[in-house]
Amino acid sequence: MHHLGLPELSHTNGRTFVALDLETTGLDPARDSIIEVGAVRLRDGDIIGRFSTLINPQRSIPLRVTQITGIRNSDVANSPRLADVLPELLAFVDGSVTALIGHNAPFDLGFLRTAGVNFHRPVFDTWELASILMPGLASYSLGELCLAMGIPLVDAHRAADDAEATALLFSALGKHARRLPLPVVQMILDACAGLEWPYEAFF
Repeated sequence: MHHLGLPELSHTNGRTFVALDLETTGLDPARDSIIEVGAVRLRDGDIIGRFSTLINPQRSIPLRVTQITGIRNSDVANSPRLADVLPELLAFVDGSVTALIGHNAPFDLGFLRTAGVNFHRPVFDTWELASILMPGLASYSLGELCLAMGIPLVDAHRAADDAEATALLFSALGKHARRLPLPVVQMILDACAGLEWPYEAFF
């Protein structure tokens, strides 16, 4: 277990979260394929588990994707297919996991739903949380948010590093939320009353 010195979240004590990130051959889950899966388990500010694998997409990786991720066709040639990896990923997101965390989570979960995977868990999107808690930023990309909050992102656009950075960002946003005046928090909760908003539990 690797302690990262993350702020302890009073509203998430004892709960386990999984931060998830994918790299893909493109943006359309109906036409494109997953080439890398990265996930980390987070509990009480500690990374307590990691899951990371390259995926053979059974198709050529476009040059622009290799330029962004560094993942080449030769890197995935002997990697498992997605179908072979999914049971292990589902086991990683087991019954102890309270919620998933993602940055622009609908993108990643959309690819997994196309592959037949639905985790049946609440989802906290750090992009959306940051836009609520830190309005007015020029960019809400993972890289820019990590830079703004002093969070290390060693190898951007690689699934394992992006997943770990997302977990760190989630914890940092929790610390930021705890500093909000109570009337502001109440205003946020009042605004989402009756909307079945997943972030009600966060605030």
